[in-house]
Amino acid sequence: MEYSFKPLAFAIFLVITLSTLALSFYAARRVRTASHFYTAGGGVKWFVNGVAFAGDYLSAASFLGIAGMIAFSGFDGFMYSIGFLAGWIVALLIIAEPLRKIGKYTFGDALAWRFASRKIRMFAALSALIVSIFYLIPQMVGAGSIIQPLIGLPYEAGVIIVGAVVILIVSTAGMVSTTYVQFIKGFLLLIAAGALTAGVLVVAGMGPVEFIGTILNNPAVAVPGGDMTVPGETFLTPGMKFKNPLDFASLALGLILGTAALPHILIRYFTVPTPADARRSTVVAIIAIGAFYVLTLFLGLGANYFMTVDPTNSNLSAPLLAEFIGGEWFFAVIASIAFATILGTVSGLIIAAAGAIAHDIYTEVLGRGTDEAKALRISKITAITVGVIAIVLGIVSKGQNVAFLVGLAFAIAASANIPALICTLFWKKSTENGIVAGIVTGLCVSIGLILISPTVMGTGAIFPLENPGIVSIPLGFLVTILVSLADRDGKNKAGETISLP
Repeated sequence: MEYSFKPLAFAIFLVITLSTLALSFYAARRVRTASHFYTAGGGVKWFVNGVAFAGDYLSAASFLGIAGMIAFSGFDGFMYSIGFLAGWIVALLIIAEPLRKIGKYTFGDALAWRFASRKIRMFAALSALIVSIFYLIPQMVGAGSIIQPLIGLPYEAGVIIVGAVVILIVSTAGMVSTTYVQFIKGFLLLIAAGALTAGVLVVAGMGPVEFIGTILNNPAVAVPGGDMTVPGETFLTPGMKFKNPLDFASLALGLILGTAALPHILIRYFTVPTPADARRSTVVAIIAIGAFYVLTLFLGLGANYFMTVDPTNSNLSAPLLAEFIGGEWFFAVIASIAFATILGTVSGLIIAAAGAIAHDIYTEVLGRGTDEAKALRISKITAITVGVIAIVLGIVSKGQNVAFLVGLAFAIAASANIPALICTLFWKKSTENGIVAGIVTGLCVSIGLILISPTVMGTGAIFPLENPGIVSIPLGFLVTILVSLADRDGKNKAGETISLP
């Protein structure tokens, strides 16, 4: 499809972007220490943090990718909504309060609480950096996709614009700015999804249940990207995308366990004053995120029902649906909010990556933490570097569905981080060598399987599943446990665990 410059869309886009930058420059005055840069000084109110959680989590994958997945693949696309939401139950029941009790700035801090190990901190930082970069790729793809119809610029220009704006946001104000950008964005995204859902139902002239029933009973639901049609019952049952049931199970495992393992989500637990506030924040996040993911079903089905899709780019289904329902102004608002969504998520990811390098490696592993100003400067330099890497990878990954790419990032996070985190918090027999072995195994196996999967190799794939979670996550746990049990001298064992909340 061809896209041209839209003056109204550009004006709204400009207002949102400049407002975000203004907030960042204002917040920059409060950033004086590493604590302010990484965790906003630990003084964020629980309700604000809960909505900011939602803002962090409801990324390009949620708004652009899932709507496109549902429009193209029916129920298999909605599986992403279910999995992304279910992951928060794990975070609430297992991770929230214990993590706030022990953490300081990063994932490495959480593991080092028991082991005081530079080796663990080094590999935790490496894992956080790799997961953050994998998660950054789909955000940049979303940015490039949304810029094309929004203001008529090429895909590559969109990726560069987002990268430049986010680098400016993070390098000036860190988590202080990011928290309030996410808070505002979280509300805007819920309002946008609600308005778009209402528009779908009004134009279709049906209630929610009737609308879903109409698609379910349709004998010929169109599948975008070709002349194929399928019965509505087929479209709304598993199997449109994931032909192999193991692929479906693997995706579900990765999504459910991946949430609590994402570095940019983990660090937000350190921004509130108390463990109880961490739990309250999670409850607020679940309510906001749950409401949003219910709405994604109507966005995706609405895009399919009205065929407001770009066959070459599933990520544009929701913005094009907005243009069909409300014209250019509605498209401009929805697309600009989607762009703001990407800005906020990328900011959080870059802060997590900066913390892994500057705090875990530079300050703690290399022992150069005496100069706070220099450590803060290293953090900002790291943020700029990671931002540039994200721009390059975003351009290379053009054309991929962002929800699918995020699913891979979740699998890597769950494989490398969840075994280490769970065993550190709750298993007294875990050892330094066991934790390191589990992280390395999870990273190497998950990434290795992705490289030989249909995602990369197509029909010539060696590994048959698109998502590696069903193999790499259990293997991460198994290696952590076996190596810890084999570490008989006991010198590396930690002496304390945390009770479940």
